[in-house]
Parts: sequence; C-alpha cells; structure tokens
Amino acid sequence: MGKLTKSTARREELRRSLPRPALDLRRFLQKPEFVNAALVLLAFIAVTSALVGWAREQPKVRDNQVMTTTRLKRLSYSVVDEQATAERRDEARKSSPRVYRLNDSYLDRLEAALLGLPKAVAGKSSIDEISVDLRKEFNLGAASLRALQGMQSDDQPTREWMQWVSILVREHLARTPMLRSQEFQVYSTTLNKALVDPAAARLQPLSGQAVEIGNDPSAAPDQRLVDLIESTGFPPVLQPVVVGRITFDPQPTFTFDEAETKRLADEAAARVLPEVVHHNKGDVLFRHGEKLTTEQYGEVLTEAQRYRAEGPRGERLRQWAGVAGLIGIVALFVGSFAAIAYPRIIRNTLRLGAICLLMTSMVAISVLVTVDAPIFMLPAAIGAALFTTILLLVAYDQRLALLLAGIQCIIVTLALEQSIGFFILLLAGSAATAAQLREVRHRNSLIRAATVTAAVLGAGTIMLGLLEVPPIGGALQQILVMALSATLTSYGVSFLVLGILPSVEKIFDITTGMTLAELRDPKRPLLRQLQQRAPGTYNHSLQVASIAEAAADAISADSLLTYVGAMYHDIGKINKPEYFVENQAGGINKHEKLSPAMSLLVIIGHVKNGIELAREYGLPRSIQHFIESHHGTTLVEYFYHAAKTKAEMKEETVAEVEYRYPGPKPRTKEAAILMLADAIESSARSMPEPNPSRIENLVRKLASKRLADGQLDECDLTFRELALIQDAMISRLQAIYHSRISYPGVRADEDETDRSRGATTIVTRVPPASRPVSA
Repeated sequence: MGKLTKSTARREELRRSLPRPALDLRRFLQKPEFVNAALVLLAFIAVTSALVGWAREQPKVRDNQVMTTTRLKRLSYSVVDEQATAERRDEARKSSPRVYRLNDSYLDRLEAALLGLPKAVAGKSSIDEISVDLRKEFNLGAASLRALQGMQSDDQPTREWMQWVSILVREHLARTPMLRSQEFQVYSTTLNKALVDPAAARLQPLSGQAVEIGNDPSAAPDQRLVDLIESTGFPPVLQPVVVGRITFDPQPTFTFDEAETKRLADEAAARVLPEVVHHNKGDVLFRHGEKLTTEQYGEVLTEAQRYRAEGPRGERLRQWAGVAGLIGIVALFVGSFAAIAYPRIIRNTLRLGAICLLMTSMVAISVLVTVDAPIFMLPAAIGAALFTTILLLVAYDQRLALLLAGIQCIIVTLALEQSIGFFILLLAGSAATAAQLREVRHRNSLIRAATVTAAVLGAGTIMLGLLEVPPIGGALQQILVMALSATLTSYGVSFLVLGILPSVEKIFDITTGMTLAELRDPKRPLLRQLQQRAPGTYNHSLQVASIAEAAADAISADSLLTYVGAMYHDIGKINKPEYFVENQAGGINKHEKLSPAMSLLVIIGHVKNGIELAREYGLPRSIQHFIESHHGTTLVEYFYHAAKTKAEMKEETVAEVEYRYPGPKPRTKEAAILMLADAIESSARSMPEPNPSRIENLVRKLASKRLADGQLDECDLTFRELALIQDAMISRLQAIYHSRISYPGVRADEDETDRSRGATTIVTRVPPASRPVSA
C-alpha cells in the first residue's frame, strides 16, 4: 500500500496473524443497538404474522376462475339455503287466501230500493205518471209497471216480492261477487279466495264465479247476472226491472281486504321452516380443473366465514403459530445478514424500522388487494415486489435489494397460499429489475428496466399458466390476461417510482444517480457562480473530480457520487475567492497583511460557508458530507508554522489543535478519496518539474501522511483499497503532467517557457510560499 511507517506495518502484520477473539454473546446482547433492532424485528414478526395468518383464512378465488387446486371443507356446518327458503315462503304467500269483505252498505241500499219499488209505483195508472229518474233507474215499462203494482198489498210489498229480494241480496249476491273489471281478472285467476264472515269471525272459502261489472251502463249486462236473477224466482216481466236497478248504479258487492290478505300471507310464510343444507368436513369445495360456478363461489365464501367463526380454536392457533415461526426464521435470517453485511442498518434503528415498515406495507397491499379483488392477485404481488426492489436499490444496493425482495416474495407467497412457481415468478421479476438498475442515473434507465422486467414477467406468467392452469375452456384466455396484467404492472410501478422518487429522496435522505447526474451539470446555479466568481477554484474542482472519479472506479465505489462531491467541495470559496491562491492572477496576496490567526479563520471558513451554501441551495446530505470532511481535521501547516515562528520570537507557545480544521473526518470511502485527491492535486500543481517518479512519491507520501494523521480512521477503507486508490491517482496525474517532445532549433529557455505555459493551461502554478494557502 505504498510507503508506510515501520511501526504501522508491524501493527498491521500482528493484527492479521493473531486469531480473532470469540464472539462475546452476552456482551453483544447487552448493546443498545441490538436491543432496539430486536424490538423492531419482533414488531415486524408480530404484525406480519398476523397479516399472513389472517390472509390465509380469507377466500382468494373469484367467480368463473379456472381452479388450479382442489379444496376441501375444513369443518362440518349447516347453512340455511336462503334462496330455497325464500322460494318456499313466496309460494306460501301466494297460496294464502285472497280475502274479500261484503259491501254491506251497497247491498243494504239495493235491498231497500227493491223493497220500496212496489210502493213507489202503487196507484199509478200509466207509465207517464212515473218520474223519469225512476223509470231510468229501474228500466220500467208499461208491462213491468202493471206487474209491480201486483206486488203491493196493504201498503206493504207482497210476501213473494220480499222473498225474492231477500234471496237475491242475502243469498245469491252475498255468495256471488260482483266485481269491477280489474279486480274481476285477479279474482278469476286466483285459486284460493275467502270471504270474511263477521258473525262467525272466520273465513268462508269462495269458489263461485264472479260477475263482471262493466264501466259502460248502456252495454248489455253480464249473462251470469241475468241467470242469477232468473234463478231467484222473479217473474220474467220483472227480471228486467231488477237487472236495470243493478246495472243503473253498478257497485262491487265484494271489496278486497288488502291488510287481512297481507297478514295471512305473512303468517303462512312465517310457518315455513328454513331450508337447511348440511355440509360435512372433507366435502369438496372445488376441484382442480373446474371452472368455479356462482354456487361454488358462494359456498367458498360461506365456508371461510364459518371457519373463522366456528373453526377449532386449537387448529387455528396451531396454524398461526406455524406462520409466526416461519416469519420469525425469516426475520432472524434478515437480521443476522444485516448485522454481518450491513452493520450500519442494525446500528440505526430508523433504517431498520423503515425497511421493516416498507416490507410489511407491501405485504399488506398484496394481501388486501387480493382479498378484496382476487382477480388482481398477480398484479398486486408483482407490483409490491418490484416497488420494494426499486426503493431498496435506490437506498442501498443490488445485493440487499434482491435479498429483501426475495424475502418479501416468500412472505407474499405464504400469505396468498400460492405455489413455488408463483414465488419463482415474483423473484424473477425482482431479479430482472435489480439487474437493470445498478444505478438510476437517467429516467430512461427505469423505462429500460421496466421493459426488460415486463418481458421476463410476461414470459414467466405464460410458463406458470401452462404449468398450473388445466387445459379447459377459458384457460388460455385466463393465462393471457394474467400475462398482460403482469406486463402492465411492471410499467405501472416504474412510472409510479418516477413520480414519487424526488419525494422519497427528500424524506429518506437518499441521493440517486438521477439526482447526481443533474447536480453535475455545469449550468447548476452553484457551479455557475463558482465558474464566474472563483474560476481557479472551479478548474481545481474539475481536476480533483477527474482524479477522484478514477480512484473511485478502481475500488468499485460510487464514482458518480465522488465526482459530484468533488465539484461542490470548495463552493465555500465563492464568498472570498481572492484569499485563495488558485484565484490570484499574480496580484497581491491578501494574507500578507493578516496575522496567521486571521488567515486561518478565512481559510477554515470556506468549509463552514460551503455547508451554509449547500443547505441554502438544497444539496443532498451526502454531498454536504464531502464539503464538511474534505479537509477532515488536518493541520493548516503554513499558518501554523508562521504562527509558531512568531510565538517563538516572543517566547510563547501555539497549540497545534488550534490550527486544525474542525472536521468531521471522512465517514465514507468516497469522502476519503476526495480528501486524498484534493491534497494531491493541490500539491501536484506546485511541483516545479512533475515527472512520473515525483508524482508517485508525492501520492504515496500524502496518502501515508493522511493515514498516519488518523484522517482515514472513520471510513471503512482497507489497505488494499488504499493501494488501488494511490495507483489510480498516480496514473491519472501522470496522464495530466505527461512529458513533451523537445523540437530541434528551439532555445532551452523557450522550451522551458513552453512547458510552463503548457502546464498552466491545465492548472495554475503557485509560488512555493503560497502552497498551504490553497489547501
């Protein structure tokens, strides 16, 4: 890894040779971060297990679905067949009698009119002596007048006349209904009819034919009425009189009693016992290869409802315990893997909680959508898996995203009671997305990933359908619909992520490649100001970014993040650019009039000013870390030595800590790379004769110096990675400061001038006395 001190090399060799101590489990369990992580995982297990257990008890089929499994009834139960019961009760209502009541008031008026008619015409010698109204009412003629006058004796109707009227009104008309046309039609088509007998408080069955009352008085009377009057005993000459009176003011002799009819119908329906269907445990709900009918679908819903309400408690608890155990194993695996490979997740309870919340939420969406609308089972499961994969890719990396997406696919498959083929399909979609999205630098990267994922899911769904869906009518259509829904879901999730990505970045403090690609644009406001107000610093940032990017690529770090961080690391110099040597065009050095302490405040202040500008312009937190840590806690050597020299003349002392940057030190590999690149580029610009040997010595020396100073203690760089970083920086610097061909006939001093000018086209040469100021 270059030139290191002998003591450092010995410590490293000793550390490698000594066996690692065994894990102190008791001490590890007592750590606060472990307790917090355990509580988060326990909450995840409890919530997810409850969700999965509940989902497994819900019906997840739809009407007219081609079934891929056989399902048996889990308990014996009896169910009232509501439809059959309703049909029987409706039949009982229809069979109950239609109740009528005598129109007593009309019959009384009719009887009184007929009984009083002989007296009304008594003593009249001719028809002309009878009033016109009476003649019309009774259809009187000369013959009928003479006959009626014979029906009067001693100022009273004859016995025969009273008998005939009584038989007609109280016997014939009381048993033979006279009804208007609409009610006559209903009466004629009704089998069970009854008449209320008020005296006996009971119903009398009605079976006789009714007489229809027409609405036209001039029309011929119903023949049944004529026959009825004839059978009463009236002489033929008087029969037209009776018919005329009845047809003059036709009124129904029976009235329909709606309330009594409804009461009797309700009583008849209530007497019908419910139709009960008995189901036995082990009976088949549906079979593999069947198309689920409406009746079967109803049975599935009923069986699930009864099982939740009446299922054996021990059996249900056993199933829930099994689910919780499996979820617990999965959570333990995730926690162990995170503790080994991603310790920062275990140390940060919020990160672990956010991941668990994301997975639980996506499982909940898959379950709730499926239970509410089983036809959307596949899109819901695929969409949740892809969404989890993309978010974890944005926040972390491919390995963690694919692992946790796979865990979610396992849980969803368990919750929805699907086959291993269903799990493979979900996992294939997640893997296709993860493979395409190593970095999200452009919007079209999500669209490209969605296209590839859609193709994988579409083909996979067809294969799964061919494997599991029985080849019956409608099966092919069902498979094609599933494939189409899987394909569209892939695009839908991608467009959804595109829409919410800025919000996700802001809420979870995540910086995606897409945002970084936008930030590296030279037209961004901060970079434009840096170009205009501090052009030397901008050129320095470009060189540092180029060197740091090459070094990040060498160790597979995030080169785009490193490049963008390098472009913004010195934006604090915008406030006072003339105090930094790269922006001084041969003018007066303003530090000559300042004390070392004041110069120190100006130099160190560019870090604080940079952070303030970054927050003002909304730069991501990951970029702010580059600004605050690119000097770490290094010593501002030039002004420290200047202050030390002045203090020695006054026999005073200067504390070294007072002339160090406030930090923090780099906490990521990318920030450490920037620290090294910044120091190396600044020093390389001041080299009088840069050649490969000098450049290599410079890089090795500065890297060792930063390492010995403890500036790399808080990042997770290894010695091997540090060596690769140095090699990459040496290669890039040698490419910048390459040697030139000396042409014949050119004076040595001109050649030297040309070389100097050539170098200044790339970087700004700095007098040796001013080197520390640029740092």
